[in-house]
Amino acid sequence: MLLGKENPPLARMGEFFQKMSEESVKNVAELYAPDATFRDPINTARGPQSIEAVMADLFHQLKNIRIVVREQHGNDHAGCLIWTMHYDFRGKSRSLPGVSHFSFDQAGLVVAQEDYWDASFVLYGEFPVLGFLMRAIRRMVQVKSS
Repeated sequence: MLLGKENPPLARMGEFFQKMSEESVKNVAELYAPDATFRDPINTARGPQSIEAVMADLFHQLKNIRIVVREQHGNDHAGCLIWTMHYDFRGKSRSLPGVSHFSFDQAGLVVAQEDYWDASFVLYGEFPVLGFLMRAIRRMVQVKSS
């Protein structure tokens, strides 16, 4: 088993995130229920095999991925991890903060994971024209303080 069942579910997920590698994502079936769902700003997946594919693709797109879990809050039924993912992309080191919210079944397996992170962050750095437009839109809709 990848991570011991004696650990609370949220602690197991925190450990999994911090040790996540191209090899370890092959073991998601040990952590996710057969009908588990996953959603982030870009992907939606159902079932451990599809969730594994999403995670494995991350390691093909990015290099030197390292996730640091800064906080964890919750219980054996639901909780969240607040994390920062450090990685290299196009020869530059980058960091992306995010939050993962989990729901667990009675066996402690993940039944739902929803990740929250700023997808526009990627656009700003990698596509300058699109980043310029996104910043302009943000300025237009931003609340003006008096």
